[in-house]
Amino acid sequence: MNSAQQSIAEGILFTDQYQLTMAQLYYRAGLHEKPAQFDYFYRRNPDYGGHQAGYGVSAGLEWLLDWMQLARFRDEDLVYLRAHRDGNGNPIFHDDFLDWLSRYGNFDGITLRAVPEGRVVHPNVPLAVVQGPLAMAQILETSLLNHLNYQTLIATKAVRIREAGRGRPMLEFGLRRGPERGVNAGARAALIGGADFSSNVGISHVLGYPPKGTHAHSMIQAFMALGGGELGAFRAYADLYPNDCLLLVDTIDTLGSGVPNAITVFE
Repeated sequence: MNSAQQSIAEGILFTDQYQLTMAQLYYRAGLHEKPAQFDYFYRRNPDYGGHQAGYGVSAGLEWLLDWMQLARFRDEDLVYLRAHRDGNGNPIFHDDFLDWLSRYGNFDGITLRAVPEGRVVHPNVPLAVVQGPLAMAQILETSLLNHLNYQTLIATKAVRIREAGRGRPMLEFGLRRGPERGVNAGARAALIGGADFSSNVGISHVLGYPPKGTHAHSMIQAFMALGGGELGAFRAYADLYPNDCLLLVDTIDTLGSGVPNAITVFE
């Protein structure tokens, strides 16, 4: 995906098709500028299999607000929508509706009241209240859910890990596991929820955190193949980073060599 395509995909078209078709219906019925209110809430706390969390932790609001400030229908967005066809080849979106979007298709008229990030929240209680013209409030729904649902879920999990750790250092290592750019949102939410650091260098820089990490098993394997073995790898790493050294002990045999070699290095 090139930069132009990314700009379209992550702009105001970062929404579901039915939000746009409903907005056009409101426009056709003369309801599009009627005042409306939508309440955002969730029905159940996260389910971890054996039990449910007793609360949630809000996150995602700042990035939602940033998106709302920039999102508006541009010429290239309208060209794309104008090309949409139904099963009979007829335009889905009509020119008068698209002209209206070109003039009023932004969130400047929307008021959003929301729980600040990092606060404890509970089911069936609004975390955010959207007020404004019906059509644009409707179009906002999908992106609002995307930004708030995912980050709130991750922040809630992070807080529970933090509580279980009882003050032990907590690091976030989700970069290789999450969905492309969405993993930045996950790292941010984990930091809101109590993680001390993230291994994600880029998002750590943006958020003002020093990145932290360990090393890969491949480093141990490289030393094993090229000389020095596991103990040599541990020593080389500890010599280079004496004040920021976390060693992975499970490359070969955790109890047979990894732990003893790590103890030898740290003694």
